[in-house]
Amino acid sequence: MPFGLKNAGATYQRLMNKMFARQIGRNVQVYVDDMLVKSQREEDHLEDLRETFNTLHSYNMKLNPGKCAFGVTVGKFLGFMVSQRGIEANPDKIRAIMEMAPPKNVKEVQSLNGKIAVLNRGAEESPQWSIHVDGSSNRQVGGAGVILQSPEGDTVECMVRLEFPTTNNEAEYEALIAGLDLVKAAGAEKVIIYCDSQVIVNQISGEYECKGERMKKYLDQARRRMNELKVKIIQIPRGENEQANRLAKAASAEHMATISNTLSFTQLSPLIHAVDVQELGPQNDWTTPLTSFLKNGILQNEKEAARKLKVQAARFVLIRDVLYKRGFSRPYLLCLGPGEADYVMREVQRRNLRNHLGSRSLVHKLVRTGYFWPTMQKDAEAYVKACDKCQRFSNVIRQPPEELTLMTAPWSFRSSGVGHHGAVPTAIR
Repeated sequence: MPFGLKNAGATYQRLMNKMFARQIGRNVQVYVDDMLVKSQREEDHLEDLRETFNTLHSYNMKLNPGKCAFGVTVGKFLGFMVSQRGIEANPDKIRAIMEMAPPKNVKEVQSLNGKIAVLNRGAEESPQWSIHVDGSSNRQVGGAGVILQSPEGDTVECMVRLEFPTTNNEAEYEALIAGLDLVKAAGAEKVIIYCDSQVIVNQISGEYECKGERMKKYLDQARRRMNELKVKIIQIPRGENEQANRLAKAASAEHMATISNTLSFTQLSPLIHAVDVQELGPQNDWTTPLTSFLKNGILQNEKEAARKLKVQAARFVLIRDVLYKRGFSRPYLLCLGPGEADYVMREVQRRNLRNHLGSRSLVHKLVRTGYFWPTMQKDAEAYVKACDKCQRFSNVIRQPPEELTLMTAPWSFRSSGVGHHGAVPTAIR
């Protein structure tokens, strides 16, 4: 079969599934042309091999001896390390994450989850991850330091710059929530959290009462994420959390400096104001038909409207009940409703007041930041026209209000008023 064909891989996989239907999951794992024969006991391995070769012979299939290895106790299969301990993450992939350069723009930040996900399978087989978190704040900005450690001892350091005024306790919550999001992206199920904040630890455990609306929102966000994992949180002395504290202080410095082998992010708004949760309520917006179709297959009653919805839905994707727009050369764009779009547009423009963005530049900035809604250009034009500072400091348009009237002379010398009488004298040399 020529594997250059578009459906060759899927067709070949169906053949493998049919051939080894009685063995897959018991003593064989196969993916297209990669095959693994496994045995729980060493004395059973010859019998498992004999059964596999009989299956291959019955379908007249042959193997390449140069690509076969027998009696392997530890090996790499589909990018993962398989041994008697189970399936573990590939150390080469972990090393690649540790040595990769810090993200420098929004596109690289949005692709981070895909890079961390290489640890996913190892985390599923491993008993427990650990997280050290700490927060720091000053009058203008805050910082969060997060250190993730896998059960195998691999460490990932992360620092988040909080580009908004925050208290020290709020920065601690930001660090905690960021750590939970990162470890969940890595696929962990059991997590132990080390935090040196007595207030945060006791508020989560319920021993301290949480006062203030903002702190209650942070507590709800943290508990919601912790309920999705098996989490244990422990308070430790500040001296045992120096590494996370160092990252938090570096992130909150006046000029944030990148640290080698450390992931660096910039966060524009508090997590309690996050716009990545979409709820379908009585007030529907443009995202409702798309979400309903992608999630439940619900179409509109009119035939033409249903056809247009199907065509439009091909450019969108639903991930964990959140709608994103696909892009050809950029990451997925988060789709926003009217209220969320207005808030994000004001935040982006407020962060760039020194540049006094025009409507077109504002739209490009919103797309680079990772957001989308259908009326972006129209809303940006209306916002810029209503912004006093944008109008006050915008470029002065010197174009005349109407076209200029051209005044040309009908013939030569008409405008100069010079006339000649008689013959023109001959020049003398």
